[in-house]
Amino acid sequence: MYPVALASLLALFLLAVVDRRRDGAAPTALGLTFLAPALLVGAWLALEHRLALGHAERVELYAVAYPAYAAPIVAGLCGRLGSRMANRLLRRERAWLPPALRAASLAASALATALVAVAALRLIQRPGLDRYVASLPVVAVVPPVEGAASRIVGRAEGSFRGSLGVHDLPVAGFVVSRACGDGLPCAVSLGTAEHPPSPNVDSVAATVRETSPLFLRRDSAEDLVLLEPTDEPVRGTPLAFRGPLLEPTDLFPRDLRGAAGPPLAWLAVCAAGVLFAGSIQRRRGRAREHLARLADAASGTRDESGWITFDEPLPGLRLTPDDDEPTGPVLVVPGAAARAATFTYRSAGPSDAVEVLSGGRDELMTEARNELVRLDALALAATLLAAVPLVVAAWRGFVF
Repeated sequence: MYPVALASLLALFLLAVVDRRRDGAAPTALGLTFLAPALLVGAWLALEHRLALGHAERVELYAVAYPAYAAPIVAGLCGRLGSRMANRLLRRERAWLPPALRAASLAASALATALVAVAALRLIQRPGLDRYVASLPVVAVVPPVEGAASRIVGRAEGSFRGSLGVHDLPVAGFVVSRACGDGLPCAVSLGTAEHPPSPNVDSVAATVRETSPLFLRRDSAEDLVLLEPTDEPVRGTPLAFRGPLLEPTDLFPRDLRGAAGPPLAWLAVCAAGVLFAGSIQRRRGRAREHLARLADAASGTRDESGWITFDEPLPGLRLTPDDDEPTGPVLVVPGAAARAATFTYRSAGPSDAVEVLSGGRDELMTEARNELVRLDALALAATLLAAVPLVVAAWRGFVF
């Protein structure tokens, strides 16, 4: 999910830097916003994954989340579909589109900025979901199984029929019980001296390897105890026990709304999108100033000898011999207005004091307005694609 958002930001950055064609980036940027629903679904499903196991036999939601990981595959389809729709939208000049796009980009940037600020404050006060388990103090380390079993129990599971050796180990006021045998993973249960672990190994929470040490972590505020395998290369998900009887429980993100904040990675992606959109807004400010200069620029015609004759009653201007510009209509944009006013008729004035642009006023101003639309589209797409995961976290109660 985060790689998709980061890849979209990278694509937008490359579009902003490299693609300078008229309307070149606007359709693609608006097309990429069609990825937002896929990111929303991926973020929603990510908040349905178990953070800790209580019942290993229950169906995992990872299989349900597979469509979310297809986002990079459908990105091309979404981007192409969106680009075609955006091209149709931008093909004709629509008076309502530039102000609407401008308002949408400003609103999205403002809301994303506020969301980043509130989420950052939440993470200062509480750990993120991706760091919740690691933030809990380690009360004790449960060593691997050693020595003779405390007792022998029978077990029937699938094709397995036989007995298991149960190892009870008192640790930090708890009793950790592992039922191991015949190279199978050990079934783990937890209890206390007053409430011993369940003797029925067929009903215990989940399994770990016999040689795996366990970190015993505790969250007293949530009445929660976690046993975290420390050397499980495949399955290192913690085992969760809750309540006075230490009942096995499946720990979902929704169970920690008051104890955890949004994932730190989601905040980082959203902050990157806000910064990217901010840089685009600064570039838009310069483009807006350029449009204003074009409106005030003097129009004229350049002949083959380099002389520019203005349409207004102004003295002519001759470019330096190094300037190699085509003949025809031009706009002379002052680089320094005071110096531009000192040019005398058919005098060799310093052309570096002004900027001479080939083309008519209407053509150049249309290109400048299209540049504003392009930058607004980039800012809107960057903000939307980066903020979707954090918006979902806020929706689910991990920000406010």
